[in-house]
Amino acid sequence: MKSSIVALGLSWLVAAPWLWGQGSGPAMSGEVVELPKFVVTDTRELPPPEDWRYATIPGFEILTNASDKATQRLLRDFDMFRQALSYVWPVPDRVAQSTALIICGRRGKFDGFVPAGKSSAESTTASLFLRQGSRAAIIIDLQATTLNILNVDGSNDAATGTDSGLISVEHDKQLYREYVRYLMSQSQPRSPAWLEEGLSQIIMKMSFEKRYIEFAKLEDPNTVSAQAAMVSEMNAASAAAGGGEGETFALPGAPAEDRDFAAALRRRRLVDLDKFFAVAHDSSEAVNPLGNNRWAKQAYAFVHMCLYGFKGKYQKAFTTFLARSSREPVTEALFKECFKMTYKQMLMEIRGYCDFTVYEARILQSKKGGPDLIVTPPPLALREATQSEVGRIKGEALAIGGHGKAARAELIAPYQRGERDPNLLAALGLYEKSSGEAVRARKFLEAAFVGKSKRADACVELAQLRYAEVLAAAAAGDGRLTAGQLASVLAPLRQGRGMPPLFGLYDTAAEALARSGPKIQRDDAMLVVEGAQLFPTRLKLVYQGALLANEVGESKAAHALADHGIKYGPDAKAKERFQAIKASFSPAPPEAPERLAPVDVAPAGRNPGARK
Repeated sequence: MKSSIVALGLSWLVAAPWLWGQGSGPAMSGEVVELPKFVVTDTRELPPPEDWRYATIPGFEILTNASDKATQRLLRDFDMFRQALSYVWPVPDRVAQSTALIICGRRGKFDGFVPAGKSSAESTTASLFLRQGSRAAIIIDLQATTLNILNVDGSNDAATGTDSGLISVEHDKQLYREYVRYLMSQSQPRSPAWLEEGLSQIIMKMSFEKRYIEFAKLEDPNTVSAQAAMVSEMNAASAAAGGGEGETFALPGAPAEDRDFAAALRRRRLVDLDKFFAVAHDSSEAVNPLGNNRWAKQAYAFVHMCLYGFKGKYQKAFTTFLARSSREPVTEALFKECFKMTYKQMLMEIRGYCDFTVYEARILQSKKGGPDLIVTPPPLALREATQSEVGRIKGEALAIGGHGKAARAELIAPYQRGERDPNLLAALGLYEKSSGEAVRARKFLEAAFVGKSKRADACVELAQLRYAEVLAAAAAGDGRLTAGQLASVLAPLRQGRGMPPLFGLYDTAAEALARSGPKIQRDDAMLVVEGAQLFPTRLKLVYQGALLANEVGESKAAHALADHGIKYGPDAKAKERFQAIKASFSPAPPEAPERLAPVDVAPAGRNPGARK
């Protein structure tokens, strides 16, 4: 127990070695649940079935309409990237609830997922990361090979052989970017948008092979792509052959590449830091990081400089700034206290770093004769997706992106065709709940529970609906829950336990147990203790867990939780509350003595110290 209580403090990023080396109850199982009926008044509400392929990898459900070969190649590289990342970024890969990876390879499906109002004339995107509560989705536009962007500076295009109005898309790197944002979004509180973008760009540029990983290296800002170099040479030769007389033939420039900050910010004004830090996760700058996005490249430059530049000159100040900004508003005064310079002075530092980068990259290699760092995975096994899977995954991704009408159509379509997959019913229940249809939501969620759906978010929603019902019934009496009422609330919570752990699951259990009439059962109390171990920053849950552990005789756990609250309480009053309950607990059992090393007992007649 003691080792399970995690010390509070900075986030995983601050602690990490800089990315190298946080009455009657409701329907129970077995009962018949009457599902609601949908009345279709518009034939457009039921779209025709679509052909998609389906697979799973750790942490993700894959839905793709690209070819199997293209999908397998992308996900093979993604698997190898995740292996490489585990060496350079020591952060737990915690699985989020219902995380979808949608690969759009045909029929322009990607555009429908882009959140409304998040496009920008200067920037565009070929990938998306969407998150709402415990649900998340990554969408990749595998169909796009180039993107049109606003050409803000094409003065050097002829010399370099590029077309600055186009940008080429590296699909694997876009997937890497969104995956890093997905990992970072799980920290609480969530890291600021500028930090997510800066780290994402550093990590997505990581190069790796089976026996070699290079991290945080920057490109030469004067390099151009092979295609651009060829175009430049051919156009120069054509101009020379013309001799200055008449018209010469010029090939169109090659698409520009997504460059490092040194090249992307050349001759461009930096974003003022007050505006830079204020950019939110759902702003157009954060959603569309490709192209002429000054904010995204400035985030890359600032984070890279603070982590790897100037022999670690800014690492300590950066750590302090991150810690304080997680609990205080970001102001120039706060920034100056951490970095000992104003916003304007830091902009000059960033500009100098863009022009003359002084940094240290990280390299990791396999030892000679040793095993490979990265293992090539076998081809991903794909199958035809069921219509239930298509409607559920697409529908929820559309809902997260704010496309309510399209999301509803996708979710309803398989249900109207007779699909009754428990996870589809859970998704429909969650959608109806978010739409304010609590009665319909309850029916879907009850059916999903009876069908053994283990979706944690759906189980929590059902438990909360049941809890509201039994609490209203208990109010007519003594206000305490009967054993049957308590069991009805805890049943879906137990079914939804696992990965990912949701705070709401344990919070609901604690609230229900606090109103229990009968004596608390050990297994019920330990459910809350489990939540306190998983969420040690939630001190109210830690407090409730300590009380329940003591009530069922788990003195060791009770004292450990109380000690945690005493140590990490945010103020004197909070610490005093934990001290008070600790004083009321029965003494904790003594620690078991350490096991002694075995003693060599000599046979009779032999001296243990004598030579053999």
